[in-house]
Amino acid sequence: MTPRLTDDEVSGLPLATARAELLEEIMSTPLSEPTEIQPATRSRRHWSVPLAAAAAVAALVAAPTYLLAGGGADAPTPAGGAGRTAATEPTTPPVATAHEWLVLDAAGWQVVYSSGAEGWHEVQYENGDQRLDISVVAAELRDGYVEDRQRLDYPDVDPGTPVQLAGADALMWPYSADDHTAIGVAVQGVYPEARGAGMGREAYVELIGQLRWTDQSGFEASLPDTSVTGSEREDVVDEMLRDVPVPPSWEAPGSTETDRYQLGAAVAGSVSCQWIDEFARATRSGDQAAAARAAEAMSTSRDWAILQEMDATGDYPDVVWELADELAAGHVPQGYSQALGCP
Repeated sequence: MTPRLTDDEVSGLPLATARAELLEEIMSTPLSEPTEIQPATRSRRHWSVPLAAAAAVAALVAAPTYLLAGGGADAPTPAGGAGRTAATEPTTPPVATAHEWLVLDAAGWQVVYSSGAEGWHEVQYENGDQRLDISVVAAELRDGYVEDRQRLDYPDVDPGTPVQLAGADALMWPYSADDHTAIGVAVQGVYPEARGAGMGREAYVELIGQLRWTDQSGFEASLPDTSVTGSEREDVVDEMLRDVPVPPSWEAPGSTETDRYQLGAAVAGSVSCQWIDEFARATRSGDQAAAARAAEAMSTSRDWAILQEMDATGDYPDVVWELADELAAGHVPQGYSQALGCP
């Protein structure tokens, strides 16, 4: 029998660094991995973050700090505790504009990725070997992320260096000499974080000063021609479904994705989720005909044009195809909801 850890032993575990690393991994992982389905990995490919990932972040942030900070008597105490190094919180009043997206107006920088969901927007810019990752995150997660950034050099605590981000106060921390991140004030229920790599501190500070807030329409206007705007989305979804067998009760997902890959994942994933749900229901009830129809529909997934297109740059199609193989073998795949990001 495995012995249980005492409270003192738990408090001595170096979990703060692991917590920060796990938070970073959650937001850069292709998919939440299911129990059985293991998608193939490829370098520098698209990823799709299901809502379960954001929920996992929220769960980590909500966990008791005394379990996550670790380090025993010499470690920094939890937020609000005695001895904690206090950061000077940004106080710049927000400007009167919609705080939905941050866009970069700087020569040479191009949008290479964007994704949007309620409470979490992301945009990635590149300029040669330089990269700027921008996140707009639900305000209730801010304190937890500030604590993580303060402990990047654990056990030392860095309260952050005051800088300006999109015309407002922010706090900055270094990952290395050419890799920095800054967290701004919470406004209109969200807060920004911008991480820049491949540039020194001065260049990074100058760059994030050129960020500006905008609304959904303003963000879409800043995107390259290959992106999918709101006015185009319905037609693009119809085109993606042209060779896809759709479940009888299927409804298009309410996705606001502007990145074609992410929109394709939302569409193909929604169809796949409902077919596998139907297969599971039919299997439980002994409805062999319905189970066969669902398995047959999913067996065509390797011919879906949108998945073939996505397979050139991402791993999501591999997950769908592995799940389809499970259905063909007569099995309800374990963890499929998590793997596909099903609602």
